[in-house]
Order: sequence, then structure tokens, then C-alpha cells
Amino acid sequence: MRRFFQSREFYIPKGAVKVADRKSDAVVYLYITARGKFGALAFHGKAAKPDWHFTFSSEAARERKISEFFAGRQRRNEWKDKRREERAKPHTFEVGHVLVASWGYEQTNINFYQVTRIVGPRMVELREVAQVEASNGNEAWATGKSLPAPDGFIGETMRRIVNDGRVRIDSVRSASLWDGRPVNWTAYH
Repeated sequence: MRRFFQSREFYIPKGAVKVADRKSDAVVYLYITARGKFGALAFHGKAAKPDWHFTFSSEAARERKISEFFAGRQRRNEWKDKRREERAKPHTFEVGHVLVASWGYEQTNINFYQVTRIVGPRMVELREVAQVEASNGNEAWATGKSLPAPDGFIGETMRRIVNDGRVRIDSVRSASLWDGRPVNWTAYH
């Protein structure tokens, strides 16, 4: 089967009037159907397919839908701008900070990492550090607590981007700043 992509113009009825929102990336095309209903289809950004395509029984109902769509796109763009500003802020990690990653399926694994170098406002170098048993003996079977052994490096140096106070170690683990308390772990067997 042969597939091809349609451009935005494919969906727009002939004679439709374009209405663009000045505060967002939203565009709506207005038209009247052959049966006299009020039609509209909406796009955002560079999208080729419409976000919605409806007919309305009254012009007031169409205007309400368009106003809601424009307001929603404005909120979305404001949220994106705010998020972009937050992400652009430099991280607060310092050399020597210890990060912890808690991960696992049917068990909880713990890994500790120490920041060894600040590479830039959004990147750090870190290395995995050894763990010290911190259990007091009162834990349930196959559970315990551990603490990091700062400067007890066991892993290779890796560079990672800091995003919202977290560092993605790999596809499974992400580490955040350790709060100084023993961390609980569980074992499957």
C-alpha cells in the first residue's frame, strides 16, 4: 500500500477564511457548509492535520469553541516558555555532592554517585561510589539500609546532563541529591 502525506491545504475547504491568534500559534479556518452550518477547522504550529474539524448549529457556538482553542494554545505556550526558563537555570550541584538512584523490579536496588567535576551550567561528571551497610538488625527478611562511602569510587567517570535536579544514569536509573539518611533496599531472594 502506498502512503503519502497530505499538506494542510488538503483539509481546508475552498473559500475558507483564515483567523490567526496573535498570542499563540493557533489558526482556525471558517467556512459555511452546503447545508448552511457554520464550519471551522483548527491547526497549531506547523501541523499538517487539523486539531479539530467541526460544524456548529450557530455562529455563537463556533466562536465559543474558537475562543477556548485559542485560550488553550496560549496557556500551552506560556507553560512551555516557563518550563524552558526553568530548564535554562544552572543546576545547584557541587563537587562532592552525593546522588542516589533507587531502582528495580520486585526488589529495590540502590546506587550512589558522587559529583567529581562541574562541566557546565547543565552538566556534571560523576562516579559511582561504594556502599556501607547501615542496617541495625531489626529489618525484615531480605531488606536493609545502606549509606554511601564518599570518595570510595568503584565506577568509571561519566558525564551527565542535570535536568530538574536529576541526572539520568541510564535507561533504568536516574539519580537525585541524597538527603543524608540511610536508604532502604530490598532483595528478591
